[in-house]
Amino acid sequence: MTNDQTPAITYDIIGDVHGHHDKLIALLQKLGYQKQNGAWAQIGYRAVFVGDLIDKGPKPAAVLKTVKAMIEAGAAMMVVGNHELNWIQAAADHTGDIIAFMDATERHYSRCQLTKTFKYEPKQLIETFQWLRNQPIYIEQDDLRVVHACWDEEALTTLKVAGIDCLDDKALAGYRDTYSDIYLAIDRVVAGCAHQFPPSQNHNTTFRSTRRRIQWWPEDRVAINPIELPIYACKTKGPDAEKAPVFFGHYAMVGTPDTVGPNIAGVDYSAAYGGKLTAYRHKAGQPLDREHFVT
Repeated sequence: MTNDQTPAITYDIIGDVHGHHDKLIALLQKLGYQKQNGAWAQIGYRAVFVGDLIDKGPKPAAVLKTVKAMIEAGAAMMVVGNHELNWIQAAADHTGDIIAFMDATERHYSRCQLTKTFKYEPKQLIETFQWLRNQPIYIEQDDLRVVHACWDEEALTTLKVAGIDCLDDKALAGYRDTYSDIYLAIDRVVAGCAHQFPPSQNHNTTFRSTRRRIQWWPEDRVAINPIELPIYACKTKGPDAEKAPVFFGHYAMVGTPDTVGPNIAGVDYSAAYGGKLTAYRHKAGQPLDREHFVT
């Protein structure tokens, strides 16, 4: 999805917040944002969230409210993460029934914080849920490219040809068609997973493939948090190095923040597991440099 561009803008690409509202506010303050008319903003700057705003942390509702206010004020953008995808998958069929919607949301233990916070305003939670469904799966601009998990040109082309750029009903129907091209493309871009299909079907299992989280970027400068799933090297049709830099989250990295390719940077440094919430401050046309990370 291509967003309107402001030539002089500086982007602050912020890693997976995962309900850690206090860390988010502290990082925004360090980056120089101030709360103005109900939204954190800074003239000449725009925050870009790489998804996974919810789950794991103690204040997902506060994070959603903060990010939504920033986006509506023009102070931020975001892409959806796999945790937003999972919530949408679980609850999208129940938005017309408040009780059923709250029940579907609570099936994931971390989302009980959402229903608890919105207990007396469930319609607002459903409105926020519908707003999330309209947020882009990817951002592709002349000066910036962002996905939650994996920038794979073939998967993105599949979505573009199908006219899918957010998790609306069309995208959800394609995602629910397991092993379809749309399902595989969304799973690659949003969840960073590849599927290996064996030459013959094992009739003792309901799964047709081996699904693995993949390392698609070229360099091994950072480590992955051992709490997360192991990842496997996988060749993909990755980002064109001649185009705008690509930023992603999802992988719960550890250590000193660094780039992972000449034109690629991850910004998830395990805030959900006791690490620091991390951002990368990017100016158009400026080469990526580890000195531009802010924690």
